[in-house]
Amino acid sequence: MDFSGGHQTFFIIGFLIYIAFMVFISYLSSRKNKDGEDYLLAGRKLPFILLLATISASLIGTGSSMGATANGFRNGWGGSVYGLGGALGMLVLALFFCSERNYKFMTLSEEMQFRYGGNKTIRKAMGFFLFIAQIAWLGNHMNGGGTYLSFITGVDPTMARFITMIGFGVYVYIGGYLGIVVTDAIQIFLLIGGFLILLVNAVPAAGGWEAINAAYAAADKSWALGFYGLGGTTLIAAISLAYTVGISQVGTPAFRSRVYSAINDAAAKKAFLFSGIILFLFSFIPAVIGMSAFTIVTQNGVDAVIANPNYTFAFMATQIMGPTFGLLFLIAGLTATISSADSDAMAGVTILLVDVYATVTKKSVPKEKMIMFSRITLVITLFVAFLATLFAQDIISYITNVVGSLIPSIAIMMILGKFWKRATWQGGMACICFGTLFGLLYLFVTPFRAAVAGVFTGPAIPVSIVALVAGVVVSLATKKIVVSEEEALRMVIESREQKA
Repeated sequence: MDFSGGHQTFFIIGFLIYIAFMVFISYLSSRKNKDGEDYLLAGRKLPFILLLATISASLIGTGSSMGATANGFRNGWGGSVYGLGGALGMLVLALFFCSERNYKFMTLSEEMQFRYGGNKTIRKAMGFFLFIAQIAWLGNHMNGGGTYLSFITGVDPTMARFITMIGFGVYVYIGGYLGIVVTDAIQIFLLIGGFLILLVNAVPAAGGWEAINAAYAAADKSWALGFYGLGGTTLIAAISLAYTVGISQVGTPAFRSRVYSAINDAAAKKAFLFSGIILFLFSFIPAVIGMSAFTIVTQNGVDAVIANPNYTFAFMATQIMGPTFGLLFLIAGLTATISSADSDAMAGVTILLVDVYATVTKKSVPKEKMIMFSRITLVITLFVAFLATLFAQDIISYITNVVGSLIPSIAIMMILGKFWKRATWQGGMACICFGTLFGLLYLFVTPFRAAVAGVFTGPAIPVSIVALVAGVVVSLATKKIVVSEEEALRMVIESREQKA
């Protein structure tokens, strides 16, 4: 069935022009990249306004736009739960994790090494764990963008994911982190503007709130219009999704990169706080769009969307509006995915280059070759994430299951190291190992997954509990080696430069 109204070529050309513009902006930004730190962290000089723009653009990503719209289609106001969790995650980062800017870390692995007494084993092991975590998030964004493109253009889903990867990969390759930040600043206005215009038109197109109420009542889903749609999703499911999103942001390296690249810790703190508020307010928009789509789709019997609610946003963009506005929404929707994917890609590059490369080769990258190595590493990172998308289907379930299995233990390990002085490096390793093992069992052992999901609906909460218990028990069973902050920081720098 043709959902583009016969305007596939128009949409594709518009998308290519948009990407070309992003590439041009990224090229202009690239002229300020004089060394590797400029390319990877924008010279650590990002002011509040650019931080706010790039954090907000990343927050309003695949899950909080397409995934939340699909969730709104299924569960009404339950589509807002994702944004609630994300806003809480930003609040935690703003209150407790922005002072790390003053230590001039480059990666979360370095921050963890510092929190666990400068131990090199932590740094080496976490480089691999964190790279996998970034691949999980990056694959999610590619999957979302590919799903969207596939729906609108009719392109094979795998090819659509590949096109999405190339689309943002080119301007990231050229401009580095500063290119990402500047393009994000442009994209956040397109993104919010597009969603607001669609929101204004969505409810009238559905026949108003009375028609929406009637549609959900007819489907025996009146609960969907209650507080966060809790009558249908149940309280534990809503808590599980919100917790998964929030704790994953605390443990996601891409958000730490915003701290490390900030001009100071105050700018980072304010940017996280305000971006959380923006996400919380935005979270109700996809829910309303999803509810409007449910009403229209059920009234007209659009089987493709009923069968796969991930197409909800694309359906609304192409069917409710004309081709011109449809193009705007196409760009707004894809902006939501690529503005998140680009920063995740760069965080993955930094980890692979600064941590993993140094661990494998026993030497650091020469400063004069850092930009060249960064671009090579970017290609590798994108390709690995693309392979991960071959196993991805539903956006929200991907976040709940894959991200919820792999990332919470990272966050728990970081929280334990920062706030509990008795934590040992062995306890930290136990935290990440036992938590990740639990997550992998959830992903690959069907009976185990069914048992856990029957209680918690997802893995994030039990993974966190297992990681916390393991970290505490092993820490209490091992000797704490007391190291001053100055000594721990010196060990981090020496590890980066391969002097120790």
